[in-house]
Amino acid sequence: ERTRPEFLVRLILFSLATPLLLSACTSTENLEDRPKGIERYAGDPRLGEEVDRICFASTIDGFSETTRDTVIVREGGDHYVIETFGSCTPLEDAMQLGFDKTGGCLGKGDAVIASTSLFPTPQLPPFASQKCLVKSMYKWDPDAIEETPEETSEDGEDS
Repeated sequence: ERTRPEFLVRLILFSLATPLLLSACTSTENLEDRPKGIERYAGDPRLGEEVDRICFASTIDGFSETTRDTVIVREGGDHYVIETFGSCTPLEDAMQLGFDKTGGCLGKGDAVIASTSLFPTPQLPPFASQKCLVKSMYKWDPDAIEETPEETSEDGEDS
């Protein structure tokens, strides 16, 4: 009788652990194969020319599309993609962004300060806030879309 409950416990544990192990194996992807930095936007019509600096009237109006090494910021009506050197872990989940810059403009070598907390406190875990050095900056046009060839003529008939 002792072996039957032991067998059932092992069977239950195995049946609970198997889906977790399988999902861990199937969701693992090779991070080396993923494009990094500005390369992830190659061919994207929203990506514009590289700029030397981004000058702010006071602060940025907002930010979006954060990854470990890029962020899109908005200042007035202008949008920019900022690429950082290497991986900046808190940038991906940033709740706040700040800048350590010289003068009123952000340039290469200045820092983006990313924080994963809305209210910084001394109890934050390590790397919850981090300075990330700016590698490059590009204009960004959020309204640009890829053009698709017209399949019909103006009168609606196939050409």
